[in-house]
Amino acid sequence: MCTVEAPIHVKVKEAIVRAKETDTELVLRRWRNTSRLFSNKVAKEAVEVERKSTSGKFEEVAPFVSGKRGREVFLNGDVDHGVWTAGQVIGLIHDIPTCAELITRIEKEAEETLIKASSLITSSSSDSSPEPSPKAADPATAGKAGPETPGAVGKDVNNPAAEIWGVGKPKL
Repeated sequence: MCTVEAPIHVKVKEAIVRAKETDTELVLRRWRNTSRLFSNKVAKEAVEVERKSTSGKFEEVAPFVSGKRGREVFLNGDVDHGVWTAGQVIGLIHDIPTCAELITRIEKEAEETLIKASSLITSSSSDSSPEPSPKAADPATAGKAGPETPGAVGKDVNNPAAEIWGVGKPKL
């Protein structure tokens, strides 16, 4: 929604950029159909009607949560015209990039995260390749899973491949 190419009004995009993660409202909880909406005048009114309602009838809040009014927000740019869904992630959006810039940023951040995460992996031995266990090399026991077979999967084995990759030990 918040890219240059997204087909919504620029005022909506600017409202997203200004928003914090707390700028949302939970609406329709009473009917167990909860929606998280951008916290604007209409969403706040809907919450108020829902809280103060003595009858509990959906008809009281329906005019505020109409999808038609919400769609019009994206066309006319009036962020208070109707309700529109927005998650708490709204607080993590700080600009309006092009799609290409956003994809490049995501790729770069993913690569940086993988590099950081790979530095956390340690080997349990000086040799990075695992030694085959005697049981796995024995043709009589080939295909039988047991706790002493690294990477084995079976009813008595949990956490497959943990020993091979040095990230843990079998839990059984």
